[in-house]
Amino acid sequence: MIIVWLAALGASIVTGLLVGLVYLTARSAHPTPRAVARWAAVLWIANFLFDLVVLYFGTPALTGPYWGGQWLLWSLLLSGVLALSGGSFSRLRGALNVLSEEMTAGTAFANGRGRVQGLRAGRSGAKVVDATGMGGQAPHTSGIAGVIAIALVFVIAIGVNGVIAISTTWFDPNAKALADIPRIITEPASAQLPPTDINHMVLVSHGTAAYLGQQVLAASGQNLGSTYHTDLHDYTLQSIRGHLYYIAPLIYNNVFANLGHWESPGYVAVDAENPDVQPVLHTGYHLRYLPGAILNQELIRHVYLSGYTNGNLADPTLEVDDSWKPFYTISLMQPSRGFTGEVVKSVLLVDPQSGGVAEYAPEKVPSWVDRILPADTVTDYLTWWGKYEHAPWINLSGTGQQVPAVDQNDQPVLLYDTVDAPVWLVPMTSGAASDTSSTGVVLFDTRGNTGRFYPLSGIGVTSTVKELFKSSPNNIRDYDVANVQLYQIYGEPTWVCSFVHANDYGESFQGVGLVDAKHLNGANVIFRATKADALAAYAQWLADNGSAATVTSTGKSVTAQGTVTRISSAVQNGTSVYYFQLQGDTRIFEAGLPVSAELPLVQPGDVVRITYLDTGQSTVSVTSFSVVSPPLFGSGTPAPGATGTATP
Repeated sequence: MIIVWLAALGASIVTGLLVGLVYLTARSAHPTPRAVARWAAVLWIANFLFDLVVLYFGTPALTGPYWGGQWLLWSLLLSGVLALSGGSFSRLRGALNVLSEEMTAGTAFANGRGRVQGLRAGRSGAKVVDATGMGGQAPHTSGIAGVIAIALVFVIAIGVNGVIAISTTWFDPNAKALADIPRIITEPASAQLPPTDINHMVLVSHGTAAYLGQQVLAASGQNLGSTYHTDLHDYTLQSIRGHLYYIAPLIYNNVFANLGHWESPGYVAVDAENPDVQPVLHTGYHLRYLPGAILNQELIRHVYLSGYTNGNLADPTLEVDDSWKPFYTISLMQPSRGFTGEVVKSVLLVDPQSGGVAEYAPEKVPSWVDRILPADTVTDYLTWWGKYEHAPWINLSGTGQQVPAVDQNDQPVLLYDTVDAPVWLVPMTSGAASDTSSTGVVLFDTRGNTGRFYPLSGIGVTSTVKELFKSSPNNIRDYDVANVQLYQIYGEPTWVCSFVHANDYGESFQGVGLVDAKHLNGANVIFRATKADALAAYAQWLADNGSAATVTSTGKSVTAQGTVTRISSAVQNGTSVYYFQLQGDTRIFEAGLPVSAELPLVQPGDVVRITYLDTGQSTVSVTSFSVVSPPLFGSGTPAPGATGTATP
């Protein structure tokens, strides 16, 4: 494994440094080569074992200043302590006392005879240093070398690292360099946000996905819940075959479950667009490498041991390709300015079944991968850009500065305006703590290093909008608010949320909320049980309030008649739902069995009359349904012999 030779190299560097210090401080009284060799061998073995532990569990990134060798400071500190104690921790206190006395007497560095290996009393009772060393193993100047090594650690950790940090981040040129790491394009003041495909809006929150996912795990009949579970934070929003899902791996309940089962059987897929669709449990896989697993099965450790040591292995994310095969994506990050300014150097795709790792340049990543830029990195980029792009490094007044308005975990919102083009959504505000409205909105590419700043000033930021939804008089049951996202609906920037009810396993979906981002008022909040109803009501609200937007729907009930060209059924939550198209209409109409008992009898060619809410969507929910021709019910010619009277 790669860490073996790295540990050997680190132990050799540190031991060589200590040996050099021993000879440098000895001056004329050089220690014997045999004593130095024995002492160095013990020191090298201790360093080698310590370095193996640090590399295995700490997985330090070998990048940045010192070519990534700053992790050796821990090894140097340990070696300094061992040298100071003469190779025995039990003698460390005595060595410190001797060193203090020698320093006070001014003889510690006088002629190389300031030996700190032990004490013995002379005839006069004066204390002198034992020339044989503590235990007879350490060279007589090992204690002095240890002191210098410890001092060197603090000098580098505080002094040199401080100089590097100051020289790469302080002052205006450095601040501007940080601000220029992302490529931010400022759109014209008249520019609108990209239009949202309302057929693919995210209505399912992370909490709702976790609740539904745990339910399907318990209902699988395989008793998987006794060994595995899904974690709320593992549900990853992504596009698969033109539809949005949350994907979460089945992870071990505890370390003992991991010890008894060395692989996970698969993952859960939860529909992110429709909370009424039953989640799907994808099993039959052999996922051996997972985050949080033990020993070499831990995902990051496995990748590190596979040779990817030259960067920070960030944001391991489970994504599936268009054939539903799972992969973990990991961004290999390297600092561009001293210890900071990290950029994506490459993207690693890890097969959690075989452990195979494929490395891609950012621009060569397969198209089914939705994101390669970690959310934390986006927040850092926009923090630097907002502070320094249009303002100097020292700016006590805060004039010209902006800050990203992210959630309590400093995370931006993952937004899908179109199903195959995700972006990080980040409202920007002024630096004033009292400012709760935006100076603009940044849509940052999840697969690149480019963001677009839309100067939409005056719209509320996410935290304020969430409180507005929750306190709205339309939220009479005081539901919680989740999944707050900014969409462009009917030509207007619109905040959309999911109303949820918290439970022990997550959240249950209760309804959809919409509000015009330019007219934030609790009374303006639209709250409906379904997306179709909410969009129809919102379209009507825009029309009633004189919106200049082009509303493609009327928001009103429409009655239409036409010939059925295709019809099919599916089961959702135990209820049959029928999907059909009418001649000359490209939309798909859906109607549940409770809408009409005639639905199972309909065939292509039948003429039907329907009523629906015009929301401008490609899939339309039908509120009433009847067959016009041929008639299925009603009066007709009685069969021969029928009298309409019961025959005894």
